[in-house]
Amino acid sequence: MKKVSILSLYGVITCVLLICPAFSSGQEAIPLNDVALFVAGIPVGGGSALSRLQENQSVREYQKQCRELSEKWEKTRLSKIRKWATEEIHPKIQEPSVVKYMFSGPDFVHVATLFPGFREYILCGLEPLGTVPDLLRKNPGELASYLSRLNYTLRSISKRSFFITKEMREDFGPEGIDGVYPVLLYFAAMTGHETLSSRYIKLNPSGELVEADSAGADGIVIQLRERESYPDSPGGQNLYYFKWDLSNEGFQAGGPFTKFLERRPGGVGYAKAASFLMHTEGFSNIRNFLVGNCRYFLEDASGIPASFLARYFRLTYYGNYTQPIDMFSEYDQPGLRAIYRSGIAKPLPFGTGYRYTDKDSIQIFGVHK
Repeated sequence: MKKVSILSLYGVITCVLLICPAFSSGQEAIPLNDVALFVAGIPVGGGSALSRLQENQSVREYQKQCRELSEKWEKTRLSKIRKWATEEIHPKIQEPSVVKYMFSGPDFVHVATLFPGFREYILCGLEPLGTVPDLLRKNPGELASYLSRLNYTLRSISKRSFFITKEMREDFGPEGIDGVYPVLLYFAAMTGHETLSSRYIKLNPSGELVEADSAGADGIVIQLRERESYPDSPGGQNLYYFKWDLSNEGFQAGGPFTKFLERRPGGVGYAKAASFLMHTEGFSNIRNFLVGNCRYFLEDASGIPASFLARYFRLTYYGNYTQPIDMFSEYDQPGLRAIYRSGIAKPLPFGTGYRYTDKDSIQIFGVHK
C-alpha cells in the first residue's frame, strides 16, 4: 500500500474550494482545510484568505518549526511505525472499518499512522473540545502567541509518543489553546488528510448523533479524506473525539456512548499510555466492553492486563517487557515478563508508550478467538 509522505506536504498546497465548507471569520469565508493546513504549519495557497498571514515573520518561523518537527518525527518514529504496521498488523486485519482508541486525548497522529484507510476513528478523553481558531481576527502578537502555544502543546507527544494528562490540563484553557479541536486539525493535515467539514455533536439516549452547539456538545466529528488513498479506502472518513468519562460511573451498559460504540461492532481497539486504568475495577466496564466488542486489539502494557486479554484474543507479542515506570510500579505483570523471557516475542523497531525508548517498549496484538 502506498502512502503519502508527511514531508511532501510541506509545499504550497491549494485547497479545492468547492468541497471545503467555509469557516466564517468576519466577512470572509475560509475553507476549514485551509485552517487545518495553517495550524499544521503547511503553507496555504495564494488564493486563500490566510495566505497574507504567511507574510508575518512569526508565521514563517512557526512553519519552519513545524516542518523540522515533522521531519524529525517522521524519521525517528512514524516511518518505523508505518513500516512495522504494514508488515505485521495490516495483513491480519480483514475489512478495516473502525478504530476505538479510548484514553487517547487528541492523538490522531499515531492511530492514523498505524491504521490508515479506516472509515471511522473514535477517540475519547477528558480534554475540552475547544474551537476552530479565528486566525484572521488575531493581531500579529495574538497570532504569534497562539501558534507558539499550539506548538508547545505538542512537546510531549512528539518526544514520548503520548500526551501527558497534567500538561493537557494546563495547556487547554481559555488563556491558551482552548481544547483539542486545533490539535486534531493539525494532525489531520500532518497525516495527509484533507479536512472536508466538522461539527459539534451530542449523543441522544439511543447513542445517535444530534447537532449541538459548543457549550452542550459531547464531541466533535471531522470529515476527512486521504490525499493519497489506499486501495479500497473509503471515499471519506470520520474522525470523532468524545469528551466522556470512561470510569464505571460514566460508561455503563445502555448508556449513550456505549450504544454509540455498539452501533459499530468489530474493528480495532487501541490503547497506549492509558494510565493502567483498565487494570482497576473502577474501569472494568470499558475493559469488559472492549474485549467483547473489538475483533482486534493493539496495546502496550498500560492498556488491558495481558492475562485478561489472552482469555479472549490470540496474542502476538513484540518488543521487550521490563517493568512499568515508577509511578505505575504497582501494575507490574509478572506473567507478561515470563512470556517475554521465554523468547517468543518478535522485535519492535520503535518506542511507544511510557517505555518510549526503542529497547524497552512493547506492543501486544490480538485477534479475537
